[in-house]
Amino acid sequence: MKNTLALTLAAVLALGVSFTTTTSAQDAGKVDFEKQILPILKESCFKCHEKEHEDNGKIKKPKGGLRLDGAAVIMKGGKEYPEENVVAGKPDASWLVKTMALPDTDDLAMPPEGKGDRITPANIDLIKKWITEGASFGAWKGVE
Repeated sequence: MKNTLALTLAAVLALGVSFTTTTSAQDAGKVDFEKQILPILKESCFKCHEKEHEDNGKIKKPKGGLRLDGAAVIMKGGKEYPEENVVAGKPDASWLVKTMALPDTDDLAMPPEGKGDRITPANIDLIKKWITEGASFGAWKGVE
């Protein structure tokens, strides 16, 4: 009886450890918005797409009405293609990705020439993966 109980307990513990390891491995493969996507947006997009503010005595409004400094406004989109800026699960339908992937010569390419560094193909792929995974912001809310 002691051996059966010990073997059962060992099996349960082994399953628990295996489950924990698998879950952690799956979570580790998911894109973390705040750690991986937000720095890309800050570096290449915030200059033109953040909340209206004063800069050297001038009022700066977000270009195209598009803000990328808050979770809700990222999902809302801008004046053009509202609700299509980020379409959770569908990177190819998301204008955020479409404009980043356009050639430099395209008028809609983002960021435009002279306004910031173009997003690298590796970072575009990372953004696509984040959108494919459901475009979760985690606990990040950003600017309201």
